[in-house]
Amino acid sequence: MINYVTGFMFSQDLLNVGLIKKLKPKWQNGLYNGIGGKVEHDESPYEAIAREFQEETGVETKPDEWKLYVTLTRPDIYRVYFLCMISDKVHNIRTTEEEIVKLLPCDALPKNVIHNLRWLIPLALDKSLAMTTPICIEEIKNP
Repeated sequence: MINYVTGFMFSQDLLNVGLIKKLKPKWQNGLYNGIGGKVEHDESPYEAIAREFQEETGVETKPDEWKLYVTLTRPDIYRVYFLCMISDKVHNIRTTEEEIVKLLPCDALPKNVIHNLRWLIPLALDKSLAMTTPICIEEIKNP
């Protein structure tokens, strides 16, 4: 199984989020997604998101600044760890690789976002939820 991380850094006022306009994989081309990538075999999801976030945005974070709030698993194929943090460091994000990084308003996401961001972002921002463990979602295998 391949493990991935996707991170959402929100501004302190919770109005903005840093997203990346994907080129790869092909099905994500032209769509905005959270920032992330593959988890290396010797690292935790927290270490992976700190590394990926710095590589893709130029902004340094510490693993313990991130909060894991959702895991999405397709059995035997992949698992995606969704993490978030609140920091005005998000105003310092910049494009460092081929894929464009942007600060976007949380309440007016563009039409070209990965579909699950429409519920993942509000879930991360919902102050009425006091989660002690992440929400775990297992995708149903095709019949």
